[in-house]
Amino acid sequence: MQAAHHFVIVGGGFAGLWATRALASAPVRITLIDRHNHHLFQPLLYQVATAGLSAPDIAAPLRHILRKQANVEVRLAEVAAIAPQEK
Repeated sequence: MQAAHHFVIVGGGFAGLWATRALASAPVRITLIDRHNHHLFQPLLYQVATAGLSAPDIAAPLRHILRKQANVEVRLAEVAAIAPQEK
C-alpha cells in the first residue's frame, strides 16, 4: 500500500509520541527523528537522582514504544535544518 502522505516528526518527546500515535490508523507514512534512541519521562528524574527509581524505569526505547505501529519508522539523527520548499 502506497501512503498518500509522508509525515516527518522531529523529536520523540511527549508531543512527538502523541502526534505519532494519533496518526496510527491514518493512511500515512511517518518518520520520527530524534537525537536520542529513547523517550525520557522527565517528571520522575528526581526519583532517579534520589535512588528511588533506576534509570531504565523512566527511559524507554522509542522503537519499543512504537513497535506495534506499522506506519512509523524511527531514525536516530539530529535535524540541522528544515526546507519544506525542497520537500
